[in-house]
Amino acid sequence: MNSKYWLYLFFTDLLAELTATALRWNDLRLFTKPLLIVFLFIWCMLSSVKFLPLRYCIAAALFFSWAGDVFLLREAKGAGWFIAGLGSFLLAHIMYIIFFLCVRRKQSMPRPWNTYVITGIAFYSVSLFGFLYPYIGNLKLPVGIYAITIAAMLICAAHAFTKNTKNAARYCITGAALFVVSDSLLALNKFYYSFTGAGVCIMLTYGLAQFAIVKGSLLYLAAENTSLAQNRDEKHL
Repeated sequence: MNSKYWLYLFFTDLLAELTATALRWNDLRLFTKPLLIVFLFIWCMLSSVKFLPLRYCIAAALFFSWAGDVFLLREAKGAGWFIAGLGSFLLAHIMYIIFFLCVRRKQSMPRPWNTYVITGIAFYSVSLFGFLYPYIGNLKLPVGIYAITIAAMLICAAHAFTKNTKNAARYCITGAALFVVSDSLLALNKFYYSFTGAGVCIMLTYGLAQFAIVKGSLLYLAAENTSLAQNRDEKHL
């Protein structure tokens, strides 16, 4: 099957997941939610060059995201499932951080670390965590660690790319920002106030976040593969 069809399946499943969430068809969500990352994973693997090691950072991030989705589906059965889901997504963000830092290290002239960007992201994360702090209960430590990690992921995404990979940068930075939005909505809905349409908003921003990061990563890997091929050709001349 052509790789693009797996992407079509992803968006079809995302629509089904949003519908099931809105209508509270929880039995259907047992299938639609885990399948999101499965389709995205297959699309990623079929669309990326096999010998580029960085693709496996994205693959690992998607695996941990899939595990997090599965664990969070069982959240109602006990707090332990939420902790397991949180831990899985923490590992996913760490893999994305490794990917972005590796991309940055490969740049001949990496983008300078922007103090304003770092301060803005840190301020938002600290403010949200501070606002939710009285409502989090005994989950303060794991939620705090997670908040630091996802903020670091967005900071790394914002500083990973150069002008030569601006298309990849647009997707990855947008995806990382949407991930922060999705998790912010999830935290507010879980710990502070359960609002109408929260589930749909959370899953929409989450699905688009994962797609955007993977799309940006594929664009970068394609550019890296082209560069490596050009270097090999030049050596043979």
